[in-house]
Amino acid sequence: MTRRRPIMTVKTLRTITVLQCENCDYREEREFQVGDYIFKKIGECAKCKGPLYIAMIYGIPEKPT
Repeated sequence: MTRRRPIMTVKTLRTITVLQCENCDYREEREFQVGDYIFKKIGECAKCKGPLYIAMIYGIPEKPT
């Protein structure tokens, strides 16, 4: 008798980048872009004009269609 191998499923992830201001509580989420990395300086905060950096990058499993 042969054993069946379990079927492997591939889940696709939606990668999110979290931007955060160093000075205030401003936080923004956007789609991951090539070249993103943690602590990368992005620009100015929309709220206080302080430095904006990438605080976190994470993935969310996409729902099956």
